[in-house]
Formats: sequence, structure tokens, C-alpha cells
Amino acid sequence: MTIGYVAIHCDIGREVQTYERLISTPHVREASIVLGVYDLVCKIEAGTTKELESTVMLIRKIPHVQTTMTLLVL
Repeated sequence: MTIGYVAIHCDIGREVQTYERLISTPHVREASIVLGVYDLVCKIEAGTTKELESTVMLIRKIPHVQTTMTLLVL
């Protein structure tokens, strides 16, 4: 199993809307709205690194997502 965390910066005022789309994304196991440089953080659990990469690409296509930072768990 491949695990990663994704920090997401989204448009101001669109955190809840983005969160709702995020939690319905395949392989996303946890998600939280946070304060700081990023607006949301989620945990991805996928079978392979390729599946994790595909999930991150889906997240990046969610409306109002501006940037992401992915942390791969070793």
C-alpha cells in the first residue's frame, strides 16, 4: 500500500465546497480543513504509487484548487 498526504490551497471562501468534492475522490481516506498556508489536508491510501499519482491529478482538477503539495510516506 502506498500512502501520501496532500496539502491543498484553494480559492478563498471555497474551502467547504472543495472539501465536499475531496472526500468523494477515490483513495482519499481522510480530509480536514486547516488553518495556515494550506486550506485542506488529506490522506490518500492507494495500492500503487501510480494510483496515488492518479488520485493527486484528480484532486488538482477539482474546481477552485489552486496548488497542491504531496508528501509520500516511506
